[in-house]
Amino acid sequence: MTTPNGLQLTGLHHVSSITANAALNRDFYTRALGLRLVKKTVNQDATDVYHLFYADARGSAGTDVTFFEIPQS
Repeated sequence: MTTPNGLQLTGLHHVSSITANAALNRDFYTRALGLRLVKKTVNQDATDVYHLFYADARGSAGTDVTFFEIPQS
């Protein structure tokens, strides 16, 4: 895909989403989908918000998905 300014897009590095429950999110992505939890940290702008990172076992390009835990979401 080429953008209007001529940049060539070859893929996505990662996609971030929001979850209301980090524990249920981890259970689903690791047990049901077989991804591994690569990193668990906090949002740099809101340190009370968990930031979870998942990828496949090899860390293949395009398999990285992250979630911010926002309980009221």
